[in-house]
Amino acid sequence: MGLAAMALMGVYFFYGTLCHPPLLAAVLGRAVAVVPARLPGYRVVEAEGPEGGRAFPLLVEGGDAAVGVLVRGLTEADAARLDYYEAGFAFAIREVAVEVAGGPQPARVYFAEAGRWRQGAPWVLADWVAAWGEIVTEAAADFMAGIGRVEPEAALARYPSVLARAASRIRARGAGVATRRRQAEAGDVAVDARELAHAGFFSLEEYRLRHRRFDGTMSAPIHRTAFVSTDVAVLLPYDPVRDRVLLVEQFRIAPFARGDENPWLLEPIAGRVDAGETPEAAVRREAVEEAGLSVGALIAGPRFYPSPGAKTEHVYSFLALADLPDSAAGFGGLQGEGEDIRVHVLGFAEAEALMDSGEVATGPLWVLLLWLGARRAALRAEAAARQGGEGAKGVEAEPPPA
Repeated sequence: MGLAAMALMGVYFFYGTLCHPPLLAAVLGRAVAVVPARLPGYRVVEAEGPEGGRAFPLLVEGGDAAVGVLVRGLTEADAARLDYYEAGFAFAIREVAVEVAGGPQPARVYFAEAGRWRQGAPWVLADWVAAWGEIVTEAAADFMAGIGRVEPEAALARYPSVLARAASRIRARGAGVATRRRQAEAGDVAVDARELAHAGFFSLEEYRLRHRRFDGTMSAPIHRTAFVSTDVAVLLPYDPVRDRVLLVEQFRIAPFARGDENPWLLEPIAGRVDAGETPEAAVRREAVEEAGLSVGALIAGPRFYPSPGAKTEHVYSFLALADLPDSAAGFGGLQGEGEDIRVHVLGFAEAEALMDSGEVATGPLWVLLLWLGARRAALRAEAAARQGGEGAKGVEAEPPPA
């Protein structure tokens, strides 16, 4: 290979998300200098994303010029990291001549496989940064941890989970309240090693770390394994007029794997909070998908870790005041996601009885039923007042306690 060819291998033109310096640094594992550049005769458009329609940039012929950045001096290791990041999107490298301040410059560019993606509207970097820049940059380190462990196609398949996990991490920052417990400070946890033990829809991470003890000293090195999932949102619809709640029932793999003789569980409506949506939006979406129910105003409930000794899952819980006639019961779920859901509508007293009998066996449902119980009388009184003092007609359970 000649010197010119070797020099060209380290020169890249980026036209899409990698024009965002924080993301480029996360992918490469280091910050690099960039200069403005243009590729004449091309334009950048949106392509239908592999993770459910989220748009990503596509370089196509026809147009004044694609605007981007030029990077020089990348190493073979840098190139390997870039190839891994781009491989799942079926890109190939071509050599082109881009325009920079000093004149034409040969560079390498990632082009999508012809005909692979459907073209959309013009792609605008500023719009992408505003909507996705923080989440995608946060996700890059997790994605790149798969080099040598996760094949590019598999990495792309799990990318929605990686994005959702990144969004969870962003929400977690600054959310802790410390009035009684100790206030964490910089340097309180020292991670000596972190290893991705498994990467799939969920992942397992092995940590070797030290943490601050209550006497002020650092602990001896300890080994911990974290089951990494994402934030979830749960919803209990409540009809204060009829004094009814709506629950869903479905098969669950965890009790089955545990050996539970009955792995069908009663639960609140629940689902993962996807990247780019709020917990509130998540429960509204899940209510339609699981129960065919459109809900109005939400009442925010407790937020909690159901199993902090091993799982990263964090739960956002909500109540929703809803109209729950007999016809609200039935069946739901998305067949494309393998969901087979039965929808139950039952009086609050019956739900309490199921708690006492042990048939309510999921933590989030316990939390929401107990939380509703403390507010039920007030909610029913407000509903009666809205009806013009006529009282809670149609109540099937006992009236609220005095």
